[in-house]
This record gives sequence, C-alpha cells and structure tokens, in this order.
Amino acid sequence: MPAVTTGQRSTILVVEDEEGIARMIQVLLEARGFATLVTHSGDEALDRLAVHPVDLVLLDVMMPGMDGYEVCRRLKADLRWRHIPVMMLTARDTVRDKVLGLEIGADEYITKPFNTEELIARIKVLLRIQGMSQALVRRNRELQALNAVALAVSRSLSPDEILNGALTCTLDTLGLPQGLMHLVESRSGHLILRAWRGLTTEPEEALRRLSPGTGWTWRALQQEDPLLLPDAAQGDGLGLASGNPPRPLCAVALRSHDRGLGVLTVVGRPEQQFLAEETALLAAIGRQVGMALENADLYADSRRKVQEFEALYQLGRTMASTFNLQDILSRINQMVSSLLHAQAMSLMLLSPDGRVLSMAAGYNLFDEAVEATEAIRSRQDSSPSLIAVREKRPVAIPDIATDTVYAPWLQAAREQGYAAFLAIPLIAQDRAVGCMNLYMTERHEFDQDEIQLVSTFASQAAISIENARLFEETRQLAITDELTGLSNHRHFYNQLAREVRRAQRYKRPLTLLMLDLDYFKSFNDRFGHLAGDQVLREVAEVLRRNARDVDILARYGGEEFAIILPETDLDRAALQAERVRAAVASHAFRGKDSNPQGDLTVSIGVATLIPGMRKIEGLVHDADQALYRAKTGGRNRMEMSRPDARPADPT
Repeated sequence: MPAVTTGQRSTILVVEDEEGIARMIQVLLEARGFATLVTHSGDEALDRLAVHPVDLVLLDVMMPGMDGYEVCRRLKADLRWRHIPVMMLTARDTVRDKVLGLEIGADEYITKPFNTEELIARIKVLLRIQGMSQALVRRNRELQALNAVALAVSRSLSPDEILNGALTCTLDTLGLPQGLMHLVESRSGHLILRAWRGLTTEPEEALRRLSPGTGWTWRALQQEDPLLLPDAAQGDGLGLASGNPPRPLCAVALRSHDRGLGVLTVVGRPEQQFLAEETALLAAIGRQVGMALENADLYADSRRKVQEFEALYQLGRTMASTFNLQDILSRINQMVSSLLHAQAMSLMLLSPDGRVLSMAAGYNLFDEAVEATEAIRSRQDSSPSLIAVREKRPVAIPDIATDTVYAPWLQAAREQGYAAFLAIPLIAQDRAVGCMNLYMTERHEFDQDEIQLVSTFASQAAISIENARLFEETRQLAITDELTGLSNHRHFYNQLAREVRRAQRYKRPLTLLMLDLDYFKSFNDRFGHLAGDQVLREVAEVLRRNARDVDILARYGGEEFAIILPETDLDRAALQAERVRAAVASHAFRGKDSNPQGDLTVSIGVATLIPGMRKIEGLVHDADQALYRAKTGGRNRMEMSRPDARPADPT
C-alpha cells in the first residue's frame, strides 16, 4: 500500500496509552508539519490502520492489554503494513529491551525522556528511508511490468498478438479489471478496436471504429500526457452506467518516433485514483508497445517487399520462358491476387484496332465480368475500365456501395458481394493495350504503395502482351502464306506429320486432299499476276467457307492447295472433295467472263492413310497421283487414290 499524505504532509500514527503524553506528542508533531492520528491501545491502533493508512507508527511499549512488542510483531507480519516504519518510544531503556524491540521489527528505538530535536530528526530519517524504499518498490514494479510487457510483445511480430499480450500483462501487473487497445487504420485514419479484456458485453459499434477526432481515444492520441477521466462512464461505448461508484479511466497513446499508432485504455477499480507513477508507467508501456508495433510493421513491410520482388522475379522468369500470352496473364492474375488479397481479378485487352476492350484472363470471376466486352467510347459516362484505358490512369473505388460515378457498371459486382474495385491501365510504349481489374469483398482504401505495386505488374503485363503479340505475329509470318493467309508449305508438312502420328497412335482415319487450279497459268499470263493473286485469295476464302474447324488448309505452292481432313475416311473425304470442287466451280471470280476457258475450276486428288504407311511423303504421293489422274482425265473433277496400285514402302 503506498504512503498516504495529507497535501504534502506525512501522516504519523501515535500509539500511547497515557492521554497527556499522547496529546503532547501530537502537538509537537503537528507543530513540525506532520499530520497525526492518535490511539491509546494496540487493538485500537490496528483497527485504525485497517481504514486509514499512515506513513509512520510512533509506538509505546508498555500499554495495557496488547503491548507495543505485540503490536509491532503483528504489523510486520501483515503484508498490508509491513512496509510502514515503526519507531518505539518508551521508558524501557535496558539493552535487552532495545534488542528485543529491534529484533521484533522496530526500525528505531528511543527511550523516554526524549530530546525533541533528536526525535524529529530520527522521524525524518525514517520517512526519508521509507520514501526511498517506496520509490525503489515502485521502480521495481515498473521494471517488472515493463519487462513482462517486453516479453509479451517480443514473442510475436503479429500486431494482434502484440496488443493482446501487452494488454493482458498490463492489467495483471497493475491489478486492473478492464482494458482496450485501438490502432490507427492507415488507409482510412479511423481508430479500430483490436484487443479488449474485462468488458461485460461485446464492444459496441461506437467503440469498434472511431472516426478521426471523436471520443476520448482521439484526445489521448493527440496529447502528450496520459488522458485521465474521473468516471469511465463518460467514455462512449464502454457500457458502464453512470451512478455506480465512479471508476477512473486512463488512456495513453501508443507512440513510436513521435508517431501516434494507437491508444491503450485502462479502467480502474471503483473509487480508485490513478497515481502519477501509475500513469507514468502506462505511458512507458504505451511507448514500448508502440516500438513493438513499429518493428512488426517494418517486418511486415520487409516481408511484403520480399514477396513483391519474388513475384516480379517469378514473373520475369515466366516472361523469359514463354511467349504464350495466356500463361503470362494467368501468372500475373495469381501473383497480384495473392499479394493484394483480391478475391477476383480480370485482365482486359484492347483489340488490335483499338476499338474494343474485352476480357482476356481472369480469376474467380462472375459471369458478367467473364463476358465483359466494351467498345471504346469518347464520351465521359464510361466504365472505370474504359476510363483507365482511355485516360491512362488508375481508377480506384474504395466503396462500391457509396460510389455514384460508376454505379451502373459496378452493379453486377455489387450484387456478387464485392465492395471495392481498382482498374489499372496496361501501358506499353506510352500506349494503353488493356487494363487490370481487381475486386475485393470488403471496403478498401487503396494506398499509393498498392497502386504502385499493381502498376508495376501492369507494366510487366503490358510488355508481355506486346512481346507475345509480336512473337505471335512473327510465328504467323513464319507458318502462314502471306498471299492467302493459309498455312505455308513448311507448316503444312509439320501439321501433316503431327496428324499422321496421332492417327496411327489412336488408329483413327486421316485423309488428304491435293487441289490444283485448272488452266491457272493461262489465266495468269492473260490477266497478269495481280489478277492471279486475287484468284488465289478467293480460292483460299472458298476453301475456308467449306471446311470444318478441325480441317487444316494450306497453300502447297503456286496454284496448288492441300486440305488435311482428320477423323475422315475415304468415302467422307470424297464427299468433302466434291463439295469443294463444286463450290470453286460456282464461285464468281473476278474477270471470269473474259477467261477463254470459262469459269475457273479445280482438280482434286484424294488419298487416305493406310496401315503400313511409314512416311508422310507416301500419303502426299498418293494424293498427288490422284490429282494427276484428275488433271489428265479432263480437269474440274475429283479422283481417289488406288492404294493397291502403289508400291510398298521400302523397309
């Protein structure tokens, strides 16, 4: 129990059975500035101490009933009073009496008659020693509390674990019944309740999220010294009714490097008063917790940076290992969704002509987002994705429910339970090629670091898209006939080899058509190469219109074409060949009226893959032989190969 003073005066309990002597000592002490309490027996002294703590006991030894030795013995045996210095003032002056008193626990022994100045001086010495002792006890208590809090906050780098551990240690060390911890939310600036102990009910909403500048917590955060309220019922949301015995409240800021991170609030016992050393201890705990939170934030930030660098490294590896656009977009989806904890994400790309924005890859998307295709418009009432692309800037919507600008375009997202949205343009060489959209299920204030991170990935995505498009264009140039847009001679043989392997492995039919335009050389000589090129383009278009999706079309060379028919036997291939022949014959080619041979026609040779055929050249040879027979047999016709007439493949 701490020393009790009246103002700045120490309180001395005088225990003396003779009323005259007791009165004289009382007058003497009060004249020297001390407050006094007077009792005339040992029992009365103990009863008075139970309700009125004092700083020193001036104790007579020879008293009726319980003598001074027994009173001293009981005082020193009781934890409540053992710290109070006891001075025996008695007429018993033998060495044996003095030794007995000191052994029982008296701190000083003075015999009567006494010298007044000596008595006062010895009282002051005892009080000074007592003050230093109490200061050491308080300091030790503070160090124990700070050590306990330090141990609690050092066990983890999780802010919630730091707060809960620190709060528990603080309440246990100071013997307090209730406590709260609020942290400043960096994005919104609100104080968010993160830990609590001792509340009789669940915290009210008014206590869970505090707007800037409201309530006792913000007052505590904004001032240097601890905030003290004489009655915690004045604190909104604590659920404490006024009219009960008042319980004090103390709130201190959690600070690190003069930056307010949050607030620690504790509620005292009924009619308790927080002493200056207790508020100083709470302030020290607030600084210690603030430093722990700062360390946790630095650790989280370093881990986040490592994850970002790792993600960028992995993305770089993906970009270096493949030009497959879907693989790259899927990888970016996974990384950004993971780093920003987005519940859904989409990547939209501009069409080559720059007129249409459509979904190219996505993660956990709802149907409306998957099917999203938007024409680029110049007017202002556009979706956030279009604005991001058109104006080449991020569009952040922290709360879809309260947004009024983009509400029509985000209605579907809101109905699916999404609360926040971010659109980042994909920019390559100062040209927008698409956008990246993030959806979150909780309201989210996107800070500059997050936008910068997503923008970095968006830049990588834009570069990847451009590289993939260039690669695809180069690849197409390498495998495509420039004039007709069909596969070229080399690519034809690669595809034929692949289809032959597949057909032989799974024992499926495969047929090849070889086509040659009739009298094309004469047409070319008469009308020129430009007209001839136009005819070849139109033939290619006729073939496309009369082919299945699985059929492979190629320009074999000159005026010759080839069609690979997977999963097609000879009979069905013959029907397909006849359909193609008729389509070419009926097509209205430009300049056909001036052609001496009349309509342009085509001759077709049909060959099928037979068992034992080991080389693709054998299949091509059979189709070519059938084509030769069609040409020599009158043209504008179809001939099928004769497998029984061809020589066997050499072994």
